[in-house]
Amino acid sequence: MKKNFLTILSLGTWLVAHLHADAQQIASQNHRTNVNYDSLRIVLETMHDSDQNIRRILIDSVGLDSPEAPKYLQQMANIDTKNRGNLEIILEKYGWIEQSKIGEKAAAGIFYIIQHSDIELMEKYFPQMKALAARGEASMVLTAMMEDRLLMWKGKKQIYGTQATTGLRPNNRLAVWPIENPSQVNALRKKAGFPTTVEENAKGMNADYDPHEILPPPKN
Repeated sequence: MKKNFLTILSLGTWLVAHLHADAQQIASQNHRTNVNYDSLRIVLETMHDSDQNIRRILIDSVGLDSPEAPKYLQQMANIDTKNRGNLEIILEKYGWIEQSKIGEKAAAGIFYIIQHSDIELMEKYFPQMKALAARGEASMVLTAMMEDRLLMWKGKKQIYGTQATTGLRPNNRLAVWPIENPSQVNALRKKAGFPTTVEENAKGMNADYDPHEILPPPKN
């Protein structure tokens, strides 16, 4: 089984290494109306798979507590860096692309790569994602997840209760980041399209949930 996971990982790494030229070729087209969306879809779906496969291997097969974990974490970081570079080539040219033009998986690929980057890239492209979500051209659930992560990284309370961290407990136990309006969070989650309540989501993450959780003191 581990050999099969390693084969998948090697294939994913090879595909990522060949994405840069494809991304450049697509972005070299002169006009938005001339974009080959089928080619974009293939490139973005490949990025999606490379992003998710390494995380499945690390979490489901290797384990975060394994002595082998650092090696896979480094491979994950390398894949994330390459994916980010390739995605930025495309987004700088065309912006966040409508889901109807590239499909749900490719659109989710854009989300995952940005979600796994840094606050600067999120802040740059989140407004585009949110505007598309309002038109039904991006996932409301994924948009809510990115909004929550941005708020958490800024030290603010989240809205939908999607984010958890080990930084709230002295024992480093995973806990849901503080929520702005706990009494309304499940209604907001339902409106956004989440199939679970915040309590169910916390249980699924094996995370503590305290509706009265307060923000930790800001880091210096």
